[in-house]
Amino acid sequence: MDEREKKFVAEIEDIRRRIDARHTNARFRMLFYDLGDNIPADMLDTGREVPEELQDEDDGEWKFWKPVPSTISGEAIDALETRLRAVFPPGFRALLQAYHLVSWTSAGMSDGRGGYVGGCMSFTLPALDTETGLAELERNAAEDWGPLIAAGYLPFAIGEDGQGPICFDLKQKGEDGDCPVIWMLHDDLFNLGEDGVSMRENVKPHVRQIADSFEDMKAILLGGEEVPVV
Repeated sequence: MDEREKKFVAEIEDIRRRIDARHTNARFRMLFYDLGDNIPADMLDTGREVPEELQDEDDGEWKFWKPVPSTISGEAIDALETRLRAVFPPGFRALLQAYHLVSWTSAGMSDGRGGYVGGCMSFTLPALDTETGLAELERNAAEDWGPLIAAGYLPFAIGEDGQGPICFDLKQKGEDGDCPVIWMLHDDLFNLGEDGVSMRENVKPHVRQIADSFEDMKAILLGGEEVPVV
């Protein structure tokens, strides 16, 4: 195993530790709460009870899920990248190979002034569960926002409950393969039209950067020490 492979394996383990810390912390238990129909049988967390404050409202349809080790292979990610004609940063590939996740929503990165960097209050990953695999990630990237890839923006998450795509800015990729994370409002993209969205010069005025890199975003998305905003 060369140094690059060792670093990648260490990245997977780091992501697992962060997710494990949230799974075992009662403060974050609602991260692992979803409609039972969305949870594959092998991801049901039967050992966790519905919180007392929700018992009167619970209709039996909502259940807890648990992260399970990912079965997504590097070859499967390679094939997806080939279909998308775009390459994910190494840190995001590590996330895909760390754990299967039913759903994952995080608050945005604090701007230190009571708001959020880029004005993005929250973002949600597509389902990455044991049944869905990479299908929802591909649908979000290729079907929902495919023209953006031609403009150099690779969608990988959804901002503020459908308000716009969260993307990697591939044109600003560093030597380590990481790149800035940006988002754009759905209405702005809709007004550009499909042809306009595929042209970087048209999209760029609507771009809002929310992190210098996926590495910076990781602490907010997955837990760990927050990255200070300069």
